[in-house]
Amino acid sequence: MREKYLWLVIAALTALTLGQACYIYECGLSAKEIPEKTPVQSDMPQKGYSEKASDAQWAEFEKWRDRIHAEINRGKPLAERDFDAFFDERFFSRRPRPFDEMERIRRQMSDLFNAPEKSSFEEYWEKWFEQRLRMTQFRTELIRTGRELILEIYVPGLAATAADINITGERIRMSFSAKTSSGEKTAGGLIKKESSQNYVKILPVPAEAVAGTGRVEIYGDRVKIKFELK
Repeated sequence: MREKYLWLVIAALTALTLGQACYIYECGLSAKEIPEKTPVQSDMPQKGYSEKASDAQWAEFEKWRDRIHAEINRGKPLAERDFDAFFDERFFSRRPRPFDEMERIRRQMSDLFNAPEKSSFEEYWEKWFEQRLRMTQFRTELIRTGRELILEIYVPGLAATAADINITGERIRMSFSAKTSSGEKTAGGLIKKESSQNYVKILPVPAEAVAGTGRVEIYGDRVKIKFELK
């Protein structure tokens, strides 16, 4: 009888051991089927200038940022071409809101510098911004007529044959020449002086305009860019 009970105990222990082994095996399979979770790493805070910047755009920005930073720290003056190199056609064509992006970039770049260098960067930025994005030298007017929105720009001495106006997405790029003349009185009479200056201007498409509908007309000293009105 004692021997019978002993065999029953051995059988029970064997069954329990086999059950545990099967459970461990099944858990192992489940663990393999469900991949281990890894923390999601995002470099968006690092890319403060753009929440939607692609890796290629970010790499371009880093390269440009580091070069500008090095030149400022060396006390080297920045020229318009230093900004044009980054804010080029690709910049405006590959970003949904390029003008908002520019302001984010300016703030981020400015935060890189200490007080003296920051002041220098802001001064160079403002000079470039004045040359490229402001129309203070020319009179501009936005006119709504029926279903049209007209951006009219008055450029004294405009050389219409040399004007190149391109509209894509949210930006208008104007490349043109303007002549100025002046007179100087001398003992021999009046001497007239004439000079010509080249301009490149980058303007946002008006918010009320339908993108892709811009048409350019040039009449003498006036440039008219007509859009369909939203």
